[in-house]
Amino acid sequence: MSNYYLLIAVIIVLALGAVKGYRKGFLRLAVWFAGLIAVLFIVTRISPYVSSFLINNTSLYTNLREKIVTAYENRDSDDTATAVLTEPDRENDMIDSFGFPDLITNSLKTNNTSEIYEKLAVSLFRDYIAGYLSALSIRAGTFVGLFLILAVTELIVITAIKVLEKIPVLRTFNRLLGMATGITLSLVFVWIFFLAVMMFFGHSFGTWVFAQVRSSVLLTYLFNNNILFELL
Repeated sequence: MSNYYLLIAVIIVLALGAVKGYRKGFLRLAVWFAGLIAVLFIVTRISPYVSSFLINNTSLYTNLREKIVTAYENRDSDDTATAVLTEPDRENDMIDSFGFPDLITNSLKTNNTSEIYEKLAVSLFRDYIAGYLSALSIRAGTFVGLFLILAVTELIVITAIKVLEKIPVLRTFNRLLGMATGITLSLVFVWIFFLAVMMFFGHSFGTWVFAQVRSSVLLTYLFNNNILFELL
C-alpha cells in the first residue's frame, strides 16, 4: 500500500478538481476568473487616458486644486507658501504634518523634484502639493469608477449565464465542461509538483517519488508527458 501513496494523492487532487468544476460549472468558473482578470486589465489600460482627459480638458482638476489648497492652507506659513526646492527638510516636515499614510507621504517626498514641478506646471511647493494630490485623486477616482462599471457589467453577464444554466441540455453540457476544466487545473498542479521533485536529485525524497512514478502506469504517463517541462 505504501507504494501507492503518491498515486492516491494525485488521484484525489484530480477528483477534487473534477468535483469542484462539476459543481461550479465551466461557464461560471471560467467567467469569474476571466472576468476579474479582464476587468483589471482593461481598467489599467484605460484609466490613464481617462484621467489625463479629465485633468487636461475639464475643470475637475482646477476645482480639486482649489479645494485642497483651502483645506491645507492653515498648515502653510509664509516660508512654505513661497518655498521652492531649496529647503527639502522643511518641505518634508510639511508633508509629514499632513498626516497621510506612509504610501502617500513617501510618494509626495519622492516626487518633490524639479521634473514633477515642470510636469505639473508649478513653481511653488504649495502648488506642487495641491497639483499632485489633485491628480492622484482623479486617477484613483477614475480607476475605481471604471472598475465598478466593468464589474457591474460582468455581474450582469454572470446573471445571464445562470439563467442559461437552468436549461436542462445546457446545464448538463456546462457541468461536463466544468469537470474537464477542473481536472485540467488539477493536472497543472500535479505537473508543477513533478517539476519541484527535480530539485531533489540524489535525495531520499526524490528517489522515493521516482520509484512511485515508475511503479504506476498513470504516474509514468503523467510524468513523461509534462508539458511544463518544455518551459524549463
